[in-house]
Amino acid sequence: MSTLDFEKTPSDSNIGVWLGPTATGVLGITDINIPLAAELNNTGGTSGMIKASQSISWNDFDFGTQASETLNEPSLADAATYEEFGQSNYGGGISFYYPEEYDDNSNLHSIIYDLTDIPGEKQDIAIRVDGATDVSVAAADGDFVHTYRVQGEGEQNPFTPGESKRRTVNFIPKSSFAHYTIVGSHAITAVPKAVTPWKTLTTGRLRASVGGRDYTNALSFTTTNAAVVDVYPGGFYRVTGAAAATATINITDTRAGTTVAVAVTVTA
Repeated sequence: MSTLDFEKTPSDSNIGVWLGPTATGVLGITDINIPLAAELNNTGGTSGMIKASQSISWNDFDFGTQASETLNEPSLADAATYEEFGQSNYGGGISFYYPEEYDDNSNLHSIIYDLTDIPGEKQDIAIRVDGATDVSVAAADGDFVHTYRVQGEGEQNPFTPGESKRRTVNFIPKSSFAHYTIVGSHAITAVPKAVTPWKTLTTGRLRASVGGRDYTNALSFTTTNAAVVDVYPGGFYRVTGAAAATATINITDTRAGTTVAVAVTVTA
């Protein structure tokens, strides 16, 4: 009997969380879809985030992206089986440690407390889960992160005697999120198929990278002429045109608005 050949990455010290109030030009992330290393590392002058991992407890942590619920709210004129998907479903609770001293700008727990203790405040949150990258490592171009724009709601005090004193803040969706986006430039680099000629009646797959990372499955592929070459999600294509026919495959990051064109000339 064969066994799976892989090694699990422990969560300890491998999940980085950055937090900052939503206010373009002051703090937070300017564009949720294109977080910048300077913003996450708070080295961008007037904008930036604070690395909050050290102030976050695993207990009561359930922040993330969930599947949207389905809604069933038919009118009297609708079919009984009427159903639609609800809004984007993300957010959840993050449990922060209480500071020993309040209003202490030299203490991370105190700074995080001041950022999250007012209900209704909008926050930008970035979470890096990228292999074995240690939480102490600064954000860098090419990192995979999840970014969220949320609003803090009421908090709870879930600790019991003998546990660390902590407070859990619930965050609800307040605008948008980007799942597995890439830090830094979103310029696309196409990775053409190994055989250069586009021979008629052949199939294959184009891949593409962003920031040095394979980002194929997050990109959109379109063709200017499906009668020459047709493309499908994930970069798969089929050449159907006759020799000398031409077309262009456009690879687009729809969230970031970047694109790259791949020229196709069919050979016999």
